[in-house]
Amino acid sequence: MEIIQPSDFDEILEIFNEKDIFKYISPLQNLSRVEHVLKLHRKVNEAKNKEGYIWAVREKGTQELVGLINLNQLPDTNDIQIGWILSSKFQGKGYAYESAKVAFDYGVNDWKVNPIFAIVEDGNIPSEKIALKLGLEFRHYFTQDDVKLKLFSYCK
Repeated sequence: MEIIQPSDFDEILEIFNEKDIFKYISPLQNLSRVEHVLKLHRKVNEAKNKEGYIWAVREKGTQELVGLINLNQLPDTNDIQIGWILSSKFQGKGYAYESAKVAFDYGVNDWKVNPIFAIVEDGNIPSEKIALKLGLEFRHYFTQDDVKLKLFSYCK
């Protein structure tokens, strides 16, 4: 995994164009290409300033972009969340957990984040399973912008 760079944006945007890729990530639905690029540039700057991280996950043999893993601030807080988005081509093959585990371990052991949160839209069972497998515990439901969400957290 490597921190994303502007040279990755075209490949990332290809994944963002996949049908239903943001089915369970409501805030990213219906954004234009320009809006996505602006958000990606902000993520690159956050990584440079060590305020958050977003890594490109690539398949070892082909170097094809599998998806993205992030550790970044929850909006309007200093709390850190972990998240992942994978191309539909690579879903269900263990890439999400494997790469999220690397990011999670980095957050806990190197960046010294405590606690780490995950927010999962209700109904996104695969992401719930990954959060639980990482060691995060379900805390509660909440609603934001009419979307029912589940909060998971890990505390040392």
